[in-house]
Amino acid sequence: MSKYKLSAILGFSSGLALAACATTEPDPEHCRYAQGDQTCEERYGAERPYCTSAACDDTSEGNYGCVAERPADDCYYPCGGEQSILDDDSCLMSGDGDGDMSGDGDGDMSGDGDMSGDGDGDAPCMGPADCMDGAAPFCDEESGMCVACDGLMDGDAACMELDGGTPLCEAGVCVQCNADNEGACEGTTPVCDAEANMCVGCSEHEECSESACNFVVGNCFDPANILHVDGDEACGSGDGSEASPYCDLGEALGFAPAEVLLIFHEMGSDPQLYTESNSIQTTVAIFAAPGESPEVQGAGSPGLTVNNSGNLILRGVTIVGTQNSHEGLNVIGNAWVESSRIVNNTGGGIVVDGGGTLVLENSFVGGGNVNNTSAIDVIDGSLEMSYATVGAGFGASAALTCADGGTASVRNSLLVSASNDDEVQCSGVTITGSAIEMSMGDNLSLGSFMPEWFVDYDQGDFHLSGDHPAEIETAATWQPGDPTTDIDGDPRPMTAETPDFAGADAVPQ
Repeated sequence: MSKYKLSAILGFSSGLALAACATTEPDPEHCRYAQGDQTCEERYGAERPYCTSAACDDTSEGNYGCVAERPADDCYYPCGGEQSILDDDSCLMSGDGDGDMSGDGDGDMSGDGDMSGDGDGDAPCMGPADCMDGAAPFCDEESGMCVACDGLMDGDAACMELDGGTPLCEAGVCVQCNADNEGACEGTTPVCDAEANMCVGCSEHEECSESACNFVVGNCFDPANILHVDGDEACGSGDGSEASPYCDLGEALGFAPAEVLLIFHEMGSDPQLYTESNSIQTTVAIFAAPGESPEVQGAGSPGLTVNNSGNLILRGVTIVGTQNSHEGLNVIGNAWVESSRIVNNTGGGIVVDGGGTLVLENSFVGGGNVNNTSAIDVIDGSLEMSYATVGAGFGASAALTCADGGTASVRNSLLVSASNDDEVQCSGVTITGSAIEMSMGDNLSLGSFMPEWFVDYDQGDFHLSGDHPAEIETAATWQPGDPTTDIDGDPRPMTAETPDFAGADAVPQ
């Protein structure tokens, strides 16, 4: 279409021949007689964003005066009208001279006449209500421009004011946390994922420097809810204070809040064992005191029973010698057991029943002098086991059994039995990277078991003696997320796909 429209005016006069004449008038759709660059952007976007005249550029003909390249100043009509940019640049007052009326330098002319770039069509922003663009939600009062948080003097303060849930400015975005401010995370998400700048739940005890990780919901135990159990010290005050330790686990549990971390000390004098049986009905972590190895013997029932409402997190504790055909640990609720020894209990090591769940890691379970029973029996529930050494005695014994309601996942573990029966009797089991006597999948098949492989198999000391098959040392494969040490704190490889010792012990005696 040309710059001007041709209009035919037909006139008639009585007795005269038909006469025709023509006049021209400005085309209102041409950019010079509309909104200049704004009109071009609306019609062509970035393909033809600039306004000129046919006299300057004949390629503009048929395109409403719009061209791809910025014309010379005397041919450039960014605001429309008869005056070029030399005489009229009012539409670019807030811009940078590139035809961008938003002033943000991205060439975006949205057609709303907004010179502030805040998307609301008014003058430069006066406050955050004027800034509707999620990428630039803050008003910089000095420039009157809407900006990201890093465009302000104190981006963190601005983010906190905008949303207390994302109080930090990171690369122009308000986030929950970053590598320099991991302390911004608390509650059930106390750990900062610095790559995602998000607060997440804990998954390792080392992430809770003052206490331990509550695996149930992902929070760190409140340091105010730490109680000590030490039967070898002055105990029994019953006032719940850390300075006055309780005499045994039962007493401490009686005064414990609903979520508690018990620091468990060795008895240290005769008798060496805490002889007691306790039920866990809330969320309880029991950690051996640093450098100590407390031992519990069940009294007339399992040493510990996790009821269906209970959650137990056990670390560094031994449950041994429970009599009257009772197992050391009974799990009906949820239990996480690591770096512990549950050995030589007359009813077996661990029973999972009632839909319970057990996560077992870096631990010894079983005992060579316990016959006709299972070291681990999953009746109704689930087992997730890694880097555990599980051994059973003679007769109708097995390292692992499962009933129809039980399932198990076993990785990087060592399972043996002195019995002639199969050491694994569990149809719902998946075993990988492990060493077992029988042939099963890609696991190491050890053949006939020899108690000499261990320091003292009969007494449940499953440390490797040095006379074990050498293949045990490379049967497992370490992966990120696996324990970084063995049951004694000796280091594991910590490199993905590295061969490693199967079982809980990684350094032969």
